[in-house]
Amino acid sequence: MEADQSGPWLQRTFRSLGNTEFRFLWTGSLLAMGAMQMMAFAQGFYVYDLTGDPKLLGVVTAANGVPGLALSLFGGVFVDRWEKRGIIQVSQILFAIMAMSIAALIYTDVIHWTHLMVAAFIQGCIMPFMMPARQAIVPQVVPRHLIMNAAALSALVMSVTTMAAPAIAGPLAGWLGMAMLYVFIGCMNIASFAFTTQVKKHYPEGEKSGRSPVGDIVLGFQYIRRDMVIMLLLIMGIVQVMMMAPIRFVMPLFARDNFSVEEAGLGFMLAILGLGSMGGAIAVAGMKKSGNRGRLLVGSAIVSGVTLLGFAAIAEFLQVFALGLVMLAVVGLIQSARMTLQASLTLEYVDPTYRGRVMSIQGLMWGLMPIGVLPLTLIADYWGAPAGLSILALAFIAIATIVLIFSPTMRRLQ
Repeated sequence: MEADQSGPWLQRTFRSLGNTEFRFLWTGSLLAMGAMQMMAFAQGFYVYDLTGDPKLLGVVTAANGVPGLALSLFGGVFVDRWEKRGIIQVSQILFAIMAMSIAALIYTDVIHWTHLMVAAFIQGCIMPFMMPARQAIVPQVVPRHLIMNAAALSALVMSVTTMAAPAIAGPLAGWLGMAMLYVFIGCMNIASFAFTTQVKKHYPEGEKSGRSPVGDIVLGFQYIRRDMVIMLLLIMGIVQVMMMAPIRFVMPLFARDNFSVEEAGLGFMLAILGLGSMGGAIAVAGMKKSGNRGRLLVGSAIVSGVTLLGFAAIAEFLQVFALGLVMLAVVGLIQSARMTLQASLTLEYVDPTYRGRVMSIQGLMWGLMPIGVLPLTLIADYWGAPAGLSILALAFIAIATIVLIFSPTMRRLQ
């Protein structure tokens, strides 16, 4: 373990990729997540192109999101009961079939927006099973001392594909046409399936409970209630998602009302947030495994809130766009690092028997994120976006400070 943490920073950062099995899993994830992000781009663009109706774009988006909320907990139970590589590969094949089917509908000129709604619904049904399986398999692929690094590299996949996939999909659609873009997406999923075949089969680590799926969900919540470490980690994750993650959705208000930069400036702001997020994941991947990660997790939450206050102050009083971009980069870096650290600690400390269910609850948190957007936008409507962001940041700082002061369990987390 000591040898693993020594050596140059770059070597430490990507050390999990030295594990052959994880390298194939990671490459497959990169292709699959890239395909998913391209699918989201194509879906949104093509629905509006077909209909010209923003309401139908909302309907299709909802068709994707609702199954995630409904099936998330059941997906976690399924992951805890079945072989994880198989779940991932079935998902990849279903995504490939879906993409190729849409391509065929476009080629034959019978495509209708309802086809895209059905595809979005199917995707929303698959994700609650695929994502917990991808997360829960990591501790079975790499040794315990590499879990934090592997989780950080997995988070890096999400950051990279979120930024790069739409930038690739747009020119591809313009050059080759929308049908060929869907073919390309299908081929990426097939390639992801091929890489994942090089990963061993990983079966559930605990004994089957013999209960119904609902009974296993209840058992999972009972486990979380008993395990104070997991409960605190999930609480910190929920607070982060509800209070900090929604800032991306109010960036248009800052771009227009505070910095007066309109669409082009908004693109820069979102890109800088994405670059900061990539930096945060890389920073955690290169960290040496210290003995005070609990303090670091809570401390970074406080710093995250402070940086948001700084951004809000710049937007309200100075309105210097370059300074705002610098602060956004710091915001993205710290938030990504904190969330990556929280996810890796959860993977390390959760009982393997309940890993899928706990990962599904983390996924459910992201499904609830839009709820956090509402209070932020309501405050912004009355007092402006900087005031709304400042209130949420102060609340986040207060909660993190309470946890730091009154939770010795979190302070002692290694």
